[in-house]
This record gives sequence, C-alpha cells and structure tokens, in this order.
Amino acid sequence: MQKLFSAVFVTVTLFGFSTVLSKAEPPYHLTTVSWLISTQNNIDVDDRYVTLVGHVTKQFGSENYWFTDGTGSVRLDSADFELPIGPKVVIGGRIDQAYLGFGHLEVDVRRWYLAKQP
Repeated sequence: MQKLFSAVFVTVTLFGFSTVLSKAEPPYHLTTVSWLISTQNNIDVDDRYVTLVGHVTKQFGSENYWFTDGTGSVRLDSADFELPIGPKVVIGGRIDQAYLGFGHLEVDVRRWYLAKQP
C-alpha cells in the first residue's frame, strides 16, 4: 500500500511540476519606443514580448493610450487595465505590428506597474 501511495505521490508531483513549467510567462525584452518604431512592418518581431519604461501621455477611446519613453511615442492597447496618465510606469506587453499600411503599430499591454523612484 505504501508503494502505491509513493507512486501516486511521485506521479502527481511530476505532473504538477510539468503543468507549472508549461504555464511560464514568455521572456520580456527591455527596449525603447524608437526600437519598436524601427521594426515596423518586420514580421520577425511581431508578437515579441517587450518591456518599456516611460509615461502614458494620453488616453483615446476606451482602451487605447499614447506612451512615450523620450525616444518616441507608441500606441498601447490596454483592454484589461486602466493605465495612469503621467507617472512613470513599466509596461510589459506584446508587439502588434501593422502590415502593409493596415492597422497601427501598438503594444498589447499584458501587465504594468508604477516605476520605483530612485
């Protein structure tokens, strides 16, 4: 009976770990808005996860914002979050490219938080 319990425990433990590992977040790359703009229409960077540090400057529509880090401005699509306008924030999101002039280059916000002040 104890062998059966040990086997079940080991199996559950292994499946538990594999489930946790498969739900790991994708890697986020710290970058700038100017780099995002330079990659416009580049299919190789579409859907890449990035981290930006800067300020949300304006909201337009119910879920769209303008963001700047001092190197340029980019649109944010934040369907799940209401972002603060003004304070320094860290944005984690996925690049959404505009192809052949259709749509807009934007970052789909997946997470955000206020930047710590030095």
